Amino acid sequence: MAPPKQSLENKTSFYYPLLLLPRGQRRAMEVLYRFCWVADEIADSPGSPVAKRRGLSRFKQGLDAAFQGRAKDGLFQKLQALIPAFGLTREPLNRILRGVEQDLRPIRFKKFAELHQYALRVAGGPGLSSMEIFGFKDQAHRDYAENLGVFLQLVNITRDYREDGALGRRYLPEEDFNRFHLNPSHLDEDNSHWKKFVEFQLDRAWSFLEKARTALSRRQRAQLATAEAIAAVYVKLYQKLRANPYRILKGRTTLSKADKLLSVLGAVGRCWLWKWSSN
Repeated sequence: MAPPKQSLENKTSFYYPLLLLPRGQRRAMEVLYRFCWVADEIADSPGSPVAKRRGLSRFKQGLDAAFQGRAKDGLFQKLQALIPAFGLTREPLNRILRGVEQDLRPIRFKKFAELHQYALRVAGGPGLSSMEIFGFKDQAHRDYAENLGVFLQLVNITRDYREDGALGRRYLPEEDFNRFHLNPSHLDEDNSHWKKFVEFQLDRAWSFLEKARTALSRRQRAQLATAEAIAAVYVKLYQKLRANPYRILKGRTTLSKADKLLSVLGAVGRCWLWKWSSN
């Protein structure tokens, strides 16, 4: 399966943060991103559930081949080269594919625990692999990566509520709709409960960002400018959603290039200050 031809710059909020990395790590992160993107496309592209399961099975076989040193496909050949170079392990990548497998069928989470487990797969998995590329495998950095990943995913899921619903996926838990007296099948822009519902989702997302921040000292976070920059971009998105929750029901909320660049520059400045203030 070939990697997607779309430009990374046009496809992800991670483009500018990745520019902060040394070339080798940046190339590795681009391969990891494309691995995630292609896996997502298996679930998101048109096709029957049977065909998608076959596609995912072939994708898993490609991952097996990469870890066995016999990859034939271009994407998996690139991934294979990263395994010894960065000590990539299988478990985080397996997590990602377990999350994709969940997306092959309609999703109706009843409780937040189900959503949390899903987020640990589709966002925690990439976060842990990223830490391996950055050169950190200790528990504190793993906690940082997992909690930051959950923050990113919960913000994404809140933003993409309408689009995900069109794909048969209702990630936001049924217990939360009941808590705020909302019927997910009959939501409109005049519903007064929607604002508090969205604020509740975003506050919960923010709690995971705070957990990530407390997992490491500022000096340690200063060594993770790329991760901090990604967090800053999503904080900007969080702020935009919180300022106008009803935008979610109208369409996808996006950030401008200026928003992203300013967020990244702010994160770089903070990391620089933390680094030098602790010396």
